[in-house]
Amino acid sequence: MTQWFDDAHQIAHTVARKVHRRYHTYFDVADVSQELVVWTLKRQDKIVEWLDHPLGSEEYKMGVRKLGKTLTRHADKYCRRIKAQKLGYELRDEQFYDSVTVEDLLPYALSDIVEAHRPNLDNEKISNPGNPAEGGNYIIQLFDIRRALAKLNKDDNDVIRERFVNQLSFKELADFMGVSETTAHRKVDGAIRRLTNELGGPNPWERKETVNDNGE
Repeated sequence: MTQWFDDAHQIAHTVARKVHRRYHTYFDVADVSQELVVWTLKRQDKIVEWLDHPLGSEEYKMGVRKLGKTLTRHADKYCRRIKAQKLGYELRDEQFYDSVTVEDLLPYALSDIVEAHRPNLDNEKISNPGNPAEGGNYIIQLFDIRRALAKLNKDDNDVIRERFVNQLSFKELADFMGVSETTAHRKVDGAIRRLTNELGGPNPWERKETVNDNGE
């Protein structure tokens, strides 16, 4: 094999480590690396097209970026599929969350009323969202958010509750916390970002992945 083969494997291992961080509790990084290496071996013609250029050339750098992004998408899909198998739900039942959706759902997720519709919480992830016409998907989202909130620290939970349940303005929140309004904004944004990440984040196909010339 030539240099492009070694480069492709190095990029595959780098991408595997990066993507694995979001799923490290479910399987070993070696599983992800192996999946990506096999992927490259099955597509040698495409890898050669992307990487068989002089090192440092613009064509080579572009090829590295293309390979890095392609491997990132494939690794994310592979990890989601294996996670779903381990937790016992179908990949089609996945819920995706962005910060806007989370902020909209928070007041309802923390409402006492939603307790009356509590689904089966035996698994870490709630599977089978049920009949959408009966509000199944909506209830699942609310309890997904509750579960994720339980994993955040007390400060994040307090900030989220004051802002989205007690409906404090940012000025009122700043006065309540004894900080500036700018700091209050930053604390809320940080708490929402951590909550969204705990939920798995937005649809991975819509994420903008940045990959440098080393595939990172």
